[in-house]
Amino acid sequence: MDIQQIEEAAHRRIEQDRNERIAAVREYANAAKRSADARVELSAADNEHLAKYRAALRQGWTDSDLKGFGIEPPAKKLGGRPRKARTAPRQRTSEE
Repeated sequence: MDIQQIEEAAHRRIEQDRNERIAAVREYANAAKRSADARVELSAADNEHLAKYRAALRQGWTDSDLKGFGIEPPAKKLGGRPRKARTAPRQRTSEE
């Protein structure tokens, strides 16, 4: 092989490595985008699931009724106002 052929072989190898690296980053970016899109879609589905669950409760169904149908309860919590901490009743002293 002469110097020119060696240089061309080196350029081909570098170009092939470059293309493989770019393809790897492209595939990674596509997978990351699909994952992000799936998280957004899952969040929307979870919100709808919770809204329909709340609607069923407002219509008079109980949590036990819905579980009895084999319907999975929503993954998200119902939320709402936090409960106040309960304190023990005051102890009466003999002076009162």
